[in-house]
Amino acid sequence: MALRKRLIGLMALLVIAGALAVGAWAGRGQIAYAQIATTYAAKQTCSCLHLSGRSMESCLADFPEDAREAITVTLDGETVRASVLFGAISAEAVVDGQYGCRLAN
Repeated sequence: MALRKRLIGLMALLVIAGALAVGAWAGRGQIAYAQIATTYAAKQTCSCLHLSGRSMESCLADFPEDAREAITVTLDGETVRASVLFGAISAEAVVDGQYGCRLAN
């Protein structure tokens, strides 16, 4: 009886582990997209603010509406940080003198 309970518990654990693995495999494209989107948003906003001299609102208006709702963009001096998922995925861009903006991470 104890062996049967252990076997059932082990099988349940394997099913859960398999479901997590399938979820991670299926979500890998979304994670890559989020990394690309935050990197683009940080660099583009940094250039827009510091090189073009536009306001944050004007720069954010360049992005599609769904991106504006999903990505958080903040300014700290000469550093622009874009993030999604409460900061779990983020990118930073900084002003680099005469060369414009560059990615910081």
